[in-house]
Amino acid sequence: MKIFKRLICASISLLMMISLINPLSVNAVETNTDVNTYIGELIAYYRDYQDNAKTDILRILDKIKELDKTKYDAWQEIMNFWSGVNKEGYTNVGVLPDGLPQDDSLCIVILGFALNSDGTMKQELINRLQVGLDSAKKYPNSYVVVTGGGTASGNPNVTEGGLMGQWLLEQGLSSERLIIENRAPDTVGNAKNTYKILNESYPQVKSLAMVTSDYHIPRGSVLFFTQCLLSAYETGNTPLQMISNAGCYTGSSGYESISLQASGVTSIAGVKAPSKLELSKLNGLVVTQEKEYEVNEELELNIEAFYNSNYSRDISDLVQITNFDPIKGANQTITLTYMENGITITTDFNLSETEKVIYDNTYLKELVEEVENRNFSAYTKESVTLVNEALQNAKNILALGNDVTKDELDLAYKQINDALN
Repeated sequence: MKIFKRLICASISLLMMISLINPLSVNAVETNTDVNTYIGELIAYYRDYQDNAKTDILRILDKIKELDKTKYDAWQEIMNFWSGVNKEGYTNVGVLPDGLPQDDSLCIVILGFALNSDGTMKQELINRLQVGLDSAKKYPNSYVVVTGGGTASGNPNVTEGGLMGQWLLEQGLSSERLIIENRAPDTVGNAKNTYKILNESYPQVKSLAMVTSDYHIPRGSVLFFTQCLLSAYETGNTPLQMISNAGCYTGSSGYESISLQASGVTSIAGVKAPSKLELSKLNGLVVTQEKEYEVNEELELNIEAFYNSNYSRDISDLVQITNFDPIKGANQTITLTYMENGITITTDFNLSETEKVIYDNTYLKELVEEVENRNFSAYTKESVTLVNEALQNAKNILALGNDVTKDELDLAYKQINDALN
């Protein structure tokens, strides 16, 4: 089907300026919010909702862009990368895949694993090393970083990185290729220290390939990517790219949650992520075309979604279109369907029209249900009466079904919140 083209209409801009007042939703006052607060919210949204928070991630990124374009660029990349590492098929098991750089611009990073109390390596760490060694043989000009500090409770004289480096040398790896980071006891510290070493002493390195256990690949990758990107943006350097990975097989027995990933990203970014936030709720759509449709032309629709967080975004490429026949020209009605986080809007659109606005009452229904389930025993009789009157009015509005207008929905929504206040 057609690749949709954006058409910005003044009427849409005016519509987007209409504000909903709701202390229960994401419409919190955002004045004087700093960039770090927004970054914390970004992390929290992905931590709790992953890709279901796409709208709110875009919304918060736009807030960051208003304050700091450089951080916006960085966090847009981080959020896209973070989403990618958790998709099926991201992790490679076994040796690194084909197609990576064959020169010394590539650095293979082998992450450590907690030592036995006597200072010996566990089998899982040896398995990581074997994958790293096989990958180093496949890419013989690459550097190899081993990471990990002292984690043996009964032997403070050894480190993960030191033992890993010794093992690789015994297996024939050239000492000229080996880089040891043996200070940090966790992945966050490994990322910080490794970036510092490479940035200061190995300027020829441009890209990284992660080697660790299969379940640890997503977390290790996103932490190193975030560290390298943020450090590079701070200094004006070109970021090191995380271009591939290989994990030793464990059967994912040590699965690391996205919450654990978020904790590491938060630590690297130096921000605090808030507790669970509310998702924006889909309120309606604005469908526009520049002129009425003509036979056999491309279908040029712009479709904007708007939300109860006073945010809107282009969803033209995400809407399902049915009943469209280019031969019929403007003399036809097509059906548009868009679903997001449990709210579905379906509407007919006549191709002789140039604009249609569709309002959805789901957000008002949810507010009515939430208020009806509240305990008002601590409130005065007068307050409860006001709330009940607002609720009844909202129910009357909802009963109108498709005949309701946006002004009526917004007014009912506002009246409930005013009564609650």
